[in-house]
Amino acid sequence: MTHDFVVSRADLRDARLAKAAPLKPGNGQVVLAVERFALTANNISYGMAGDMLGYWNFFPASEGLGRIPAWGIARVTKSNHPGITVGDRFFGYVPMSNEVLMMPVAVSARGFNDGSSHRADLPAIYQEYLAVTPANGFDGRTDDLQCILRILYVTSMHMDDHFAANGFFGASTLIIGSASSKTGYGLAYLAGKRPGVKVVGLTSESNKSFVEGLGLYDTVLSYDEVAKLPRSEPSIYVDMSGNRSVLAQVHAHLGDRLKNSTGVGATHWDAPRNDAAPLPGPVPDFFFVPTHMVEQREKDGLAAHDARIAEGSLAFCSVAENWVELRSHAFTDMGTTYASLLEGVVPGDGHIVAVSKG
Repeated sequence: MTHDFVVSRADLRDARLAKAAPLKPGNGQVVLAVERFALTANNISYGMAGDMLGYWNFFPASEGLGRIPAWGIARVTKSNHPGITVGDRFFGYVPMSNEVLMMPVAVSARGFNDGSSHRADLPAIYQEYLAVTPANGFDGRTDDLQCILRILYVTSMHMDDHFAANGFFGASTLIIGSASSKTGYGLAYLAGKRPGVKVVGLTSESNKSFVEGLGLYDTVLSYDEVAKLPRSEPSIYVDMSGNRSVLAQVHAHLGDRLKNSTGVGATHWDAPRNDAAPLPGPVPDFFFVPTHMVEQREKDGLAAHDARIAEGSLAFCSVAENWVELRSHAFTDMGTTYASLLEGVVPGDGHIVAVSKG
């Protein structure tokens, strides 16, 4: 029996495990058993932007319900595709389910793309499934960390590339909101290596000591200390939290000293978002990773771009494993695990949902 974890698209708090019919592959299709997937604040961002960015369309559910995508590893259990063998393992976008049906196309040693018709109009980057091999940066030892950190590192890497390509918009200070988030400190890890760039972290008072302990930020301030941000230095603000109140405070405090304001995620998923009043300083924009990945691939070439991610994510895992405490959860406990995620991510926790054995 197939089990899917579904949420109400109208209220992310309303969630449950639901039974579905077992999956059977048609011609050219495969069924993969989901071995494990990561749960991070990133998944909440997917739910928040489900309608706006089409995340509900990757793995359709019944009317009014949605299946939040996750990053994980899955194993082929049934194959009607000549290029895919039972037992092959792949990393990519999976549903919070115990199995998933796909239509592999563009099959190679690198992996495959899912050519299922309902995904045809969705970003191609999210349809790629990488073979879990050393060539793709999987060493066996860090598979759980890769599920948690790899895509967050990819986001951080492309943001760092974007800011560097634009000369950091003339700013010398990079301010990162929700600095305890893994994408946030991934960006701090990379941008801190750029000469002449000072990195400031904004976080909650309760997370401040954790963020300071990372050693990645030149300065760490709580959200109550926005007024301490230096006005003397041109700055960039990266909004990982989606908290409009904090965003407004940063803009009001820095004014025209703020050279760029970029939104990425929504770690503060329940913060008010109905205040659309104009803000002082630059108009906030939104960083959509797939667009920048396509641009960077065209610039670097696919092989070189893949190598950067494989090498970079492994290097980041080797550092971040000192900060991430892996916590494994049974798929049958998804309701409780998911509810705790909505209540707030504990800095340093890395949640892995173990679905089936490899």
